Amino acid sequence: MKDAKSSVQGISAELKRNGPIEATVVSVIIRDFIHLTERLSAISLTDLMGDYYEKVCIQVEQQDGVLTSISNHSMVVTFAGVEGEDAHARRALRCALAIAMIAYQTRFWIRQAFPEQGLDKFGVGIGIHSGELILAEFGLAPQIQQVANGHAVSVASLLAVKSKELDWNVVCSEQSLAAAGQGVQIRRRALIGAEWLKSPVSVAEVVVVRDGETAEEVNEAAPGRILDTTLDMDRGTRSGRFPVFDPARYAAGESADAADFPAIPGYRCLRPIGQGGMSRVFLVERLRDGAHLALKFADGSVSEDSDVLYRFVEEYGLLEQVHHPNVLQIFDQGVTDDVLFIVMEHLPGGTLKQHIGGKGMEPERAWTVLREMVQALVEIHRMGIIHRDIKPENIMLRKDGTAVLGDFGVARRIYKVRHYDQLEYIVGTPYFMSPEQALGEDEDERTDVYSMGAVFFNMLTGEKPFRGDTLEEIVQQHLHAPVPKLPLRYRHLQFFLDRMMSKDREQRYSASELLNLLDELHVLS
Repeated sequence: MKDAKSSVQGISAELKRNGPIEATVVSVIIRDFIHLTERLSAISLTDLMGDYYEKVCIQVEQQDGVLTSISNHSMVVTFAGVEGEDAHARRALRCALAIAMIAYQTRFWIRQAFPEQGLDKFGVGIGIHSGELILAEFGLAPQIQQVANGHAVSVASLLAVKSKELDWNVVCSEQSLAAAGQGVQIRRRALIGAEWLKSPVSVAEVVVVRDGETAEEVNEAAPGRILDTTLDMDRGTRSGRFPVFDPARYAAGESADAADFPAIPGYRCLRPIGQGGMSRVFLVERLRDGAHLALKFADGSVSEDSDVLYRFVEEYGLLEQVHHPNVLQIFDQGVTDDVLFIVMEHLPGGTLKQHIGGKGMEPERAWTVLREMVQALVEIHRMGIIHRDIKPENIMLRKDGTAVLGDFGVARRIYKVRHYDQLEYIVGTPYFMSPEQALGEDEDERTDVYSMGAVFFNMLTGEKPFRGDTLEEIVQQHLHAPVPKLPLRYRHLQFFLDRMMSKDREQRYSASELLNLLDELHVLS
């Protein structure tokens, strides 16, 4: 919020100097907000809205927007022309669709956190209109509020209110639609009137903005179908738990049929490359540039399983905020009919599990992978995210051998895990889970460090740190057994492993401390 406020002040000053400008306004309202205030405590509501607005402000900043009004249930964002960037209307549409997705993510999180409160209708209405506006100041110093003022603001706010009657998420005026350029797909059109309007406003329901494609190309790619980025509010009633995703299943010769690939506009299926209990992954070609990417989609109908939708939206919402060379890159996300998908980078080097095998890895290679993964952990922890499922299957390799951390399906914001532990059953893979995960206690950044220590042991030895015939036996060892001993040739690393896998997390390194130590040891060697 601090960075967004600074951005507002800087651009606001420029708008004041230049006077009236042509811009696009995005007005967002939270529908039925009064139900939240009636059924949630002040602390729960504050945490919920803090998470929602944090994610929204990241999208606003990414699209060079200016937050010019905000309350507990509504906000106004202004998009002016920015040199070297896309048209302000196009950036506004991108931001609006992202906000709609964040609202769905929030809705499914509410369903999980407060199942008895009947709050499964959380949603937003978004209005978009372009026109002339000016920034005005209201109040007395030092409590001066700068607000975007003009006809465009009034129309955008009207469209946001009317969105509920239309049963649309994103209501965009034809004026903004024309200014946004090519590649914008719509589903329906309507006329919106009001007593104070000289004439009705022609509007359209926007469902996707695709770069590099004309509207005709978008529609030709999926005749009679709609790529609906805003999803369907009423889908999903059943929750569940799923077996682990294993990209090696196809590599091992398990049969698969590329005919199972759903019709995704803009992508051509090349072959299946992975399968799990809740998802499948295909190698695809992006038609506009020929790039080879991995497309992951829910295995089964989204309408049949709300947990699939929740996990996909949560994973995308976290990963899209992280930009680091050792974290999986996400390029696109959307829904066609009832298939939810994520497009991510293709990692042809396979998983770390495949490289470890039964004998382990060369110590120099294990050390390199450890350092790259710790760099990834430093970054995601800095952003307030814990992974919670560090294991060899979730560490993948690029063609050049660079290690990449992926599969954020059970990752969570740190404060959300601490305050709402009723959200989750025990998560994590038994061989690599931390003691606090085994006990169902609050987790923090050091949870990932413990699991990374277990993976490091696996890399060096080819063995799991603890073994047992039952889940209970394995869990008990995580809780009570001494840290496993490395072979004699690696005994100089035992102190290092002891600190990473300490039962008492107060004795564990943080990821930042671990990275500093790795750098020091590398210099000494």
